[in-house]
Parts: sequence; structure tokens; C-alpha cells
Amino acid sequence: MAEPKTPLVLSQGTAYRFVVSTGSRDLGSWAKASDMEIKWGLAEHWVGDSDQYFKYAGVPKYESVKLSRAADPVGTKAVQAWLDEVHSTGGKPEDGAIEIIDAGGTVVVGWTIREMFPISWKISDFDASAGKVYLETLKIAHSGLFSAANRARPA
Repeated sequence: MAEPKTPLVLSQGTAYRFVVSTGSRDLGSWAKASDMEIKWGLAEHWVGDSDQYFKYAGVPKYESVKLSRAADPVGTKAVQAWLDEVHSTGGKPEDGAIEIIDAGGTVVVGWTIREMFPISWKISDFDASAGKVYLETLKIAHSGLFSAANRARPA
């Protein structure tokens, strides 16, 4: 019988983590996800020459999602492989997902991210004398965030 896995979230000492995937790739667990935001422009429709008009939501604009975590051997290598592939092929947008998981490994909520691809990656400055954790940051552009009810989990 296989030994039960201890959830990654417990070993990293936090209550919630963000698990990210794209296409068939698992990009691992992340400590912070920011700029998961949708903004709609305001559209107006004027009725003829009158002073009557209607307001409605215009075209949505999606902010790039920024992910941060302590660099780790498995997750960072998965991101490096994705970045290498994008660099060599020019990149192909893929659907992916971000899920919030709790300390027990249960998915709390998730989103499909349409047509995502990396637009930047960085790691904190190396300084062996500081004895600190190195933080990795990945920024992802996309064409939409959709709730769990409207999503199909990537294979």
C-alpha cells in the first residue's frame, strides 16, 4: 500500500495554496496569486437625437495574473520547462486552471484561465550570505477567467 502523501500546504506552513496548471503541465503550488481581475468598460447607447441613453458593460479586460512562491526543485523546473518551450516555439496559448486548496488538500474554489501564456518570470537576487528563501515570480497573460461552474479541468 502506498504511503499517504502529506499535503504540500502543510509542509510549507500555510493554510491555503494556489495550484496552477496549463495544458497538460502541472506548474505546482504557489503561495500568492494577485491581479486576478476583470474590468468592464462602460458602454453607452444613445437613442437617436434624444437625451435618453442606456449604459451597459462593455468589452472585458483581463489583468495579467502574477504568481509568487519560494523556489522549489519540482515546481520551478516545471516552470522552466514551460518557459523553454515558449522560447523555442514562440509559445501557444493554452487553457489552464488556478485552484485554491486548503490545508487538507481540498479544492476550495477554482477558475479556468483561457489562452494563458507566460509574459515574465523572475527570481529574487542570489545572496548566499543572507540565508533567505529565494522567491520566484511568474506573470501570465490570458483571455479570460471563468468560474468552476464554467470550466473543464485541463487534461
